[in-house]
Amino acid sequence: MKRTKRVLAVLLALSMALAGCGGGGQGETSGSGSGDQGGASSNIDHDRQVVYGGASMIVNFNVKYITSANDIAAADQVYDTLVRKINGEFVGYLAKDWEISEDGLDYTFHLQEDATFSNGDPITAEDVKFSYEFIRDECSQWAWVHENLDNVEVVDEHTVILHYTTPDASLLSNLCNTQYGGVFSKKAYEQYGEDYGTSVDTIVASGPYVVTDWEENVSVTMEARDDYYGDEVDLKHLKYVAIADMNAAVVALQTGELDLYFNPLTGVALDTVRAADNVTVSEALTCRNESIYMNCSTGIFTDVRMRQAVAYAINKEEALEVCGSGMGQVVIYPCDLGDRVTANPDYVPETTYEYNVEKAKALVEECGNVGATVTIKSYNTEPFATMSVWLQGALSAIGLNAQVETMERSAFLDQLSRNEVEICPFSWSNTSFDFGAAVGVYMNSANRPTSGNYSQYVNPEADELVALGNSTNDEEQRKEYYRQLMDLFMEEVPAVAMYAVINAIGHSDQLVMEDAGLYQMALVHWAE
Repeated sequence: MKRTKRVLAVLLALSMALAGCGGGGQGETSGSGSGDQGGASSNIDHDRQVVYGGASMIVNFNVKYITSANDIAAADQVYDTLVRKINGEFVGYLAKDWEISEDGLDYTFHLQEDATFSNGDPITAEDVKFSYEFIRDECSQWAWVHENLDNVEVVDEHTVILHYTTPDASLLSNLCNTQYGGVFSKKAYEQYGEDYGTSVDTIVASGPYVVTDWEENVSVTMEARDDYYGDEVDLKHLKYVAIADMNAAVVALQTGELDLYFNPLTGVALDTVRAADNVTVSEALTCRNESIYMNCSTGIFTDVRMRQAVAYAINKEEALEVCGSGMGQVVIYPCDLGDRVTANPDYVPETTYEYNVEKAKALVEECGNVGATVTIKSYNTEPFATMSVWLQGALSAIGLNAQVETMERSAFLDQLSRNEVEICPFSWSNTSFDFGAAVGVYMNSANRPTSGNYSQYVNPEADELVALGNSTNDEEQRKEYYRQLMDLFMEEVPAVAMYAVINAIGHSDQLVMEDAGLYQMALVHWAE
């Protein structure tokens, strides 16, 4: 059964209207320099290849080994989940409908009867069972979502029940993400073993696109599936390329060599794209929080006073302007986004940290750390490179000898996993807008060190509050648990949340994005 068609004409009309205004706020599409998309869209070749890109090359389509945002985005083109969350609403994908038991322990999904993999095999409950057990048992970086998955019951070919030992109100939101809820071919994974997902012939798709060519370190080509069970996609031919340099990506967008860049634009790059005649920008407020994480297990930041000093040293408004080009919303605590977030407390904690350099300097002196060397480590890509230099200035201003060491992504993650990072700018991103899914990870000790708890923070009280907050579907109860959790966060300061990011995705004015917060090409349409 196909999902309901989206009303593309409305999206296009909104896009063109906003383009004419040249504006662009939350959820809007800001226009090209001329504000005229009509001429371009009237000459669109609907059968042409669409070239899109990200900051790094795709390295694997095996959920066990994907780690980067670009790999996850690539998987989103090829694999479907049971359910997705689009513009804040749950939408059935491989599951045509579902029920959650009153006690929140059992999730029953009824699958689309006509859904098949790209090799022609039907997608069955056995594949769902395999996929969720595989993520739980084999995928260490994603397994935490299913740590309480007791068993998966296959009722019949198209009905499956997930049985959990404890309720988790944020679970359905998490299952919307491919790395937690993707459905994969049991037959293919068992056939190819560790080689699955490493070459064109070892990738079996459950989603709208299938990989047809993969030139290592150069590009990945995908084609729309003729046998896809869901809505027919607009863009039939895709090619993914990696462009680490944002300025190079902007040039490629202007020349038409690149149609869409799945790396949020900032600074001069964003201004340049906004002024271009053939490029537009789609925007969406996200759950991605740019934060400063401090190591709570070793080094000078084991002293809470030093973490408080950093909190006082951070001018969040300045950070947003300098590091985020103003594309975001300053937050007091992680994901402080009001009623946009499920069960969000939407309150001001008792402990807050207004920008106060003198207070910060006094705490550093009190701890005997004036002149102490602190090494900021991060990616060598934006926004982290800029953020690291900005943070260096903030820490130097309060009496620390701050150094910066930026590096390639895998090297940084390796040092993070080996507990060799004392302070870093980093982000946690979640598409669900569920407070437990988006924020609970910050303080859950099970998520150390690379699954969200980058501060190596351990506190049994926090673990209990995370569990309690996710154990009930009663929104008022969740609010109370999360109030307590955020009070604890603000007191102990394992991290300083600075701002929630507004995604500014640059793309050809021949395209319209259905949800700029989701990196799914099936949700990108021709501007006609």
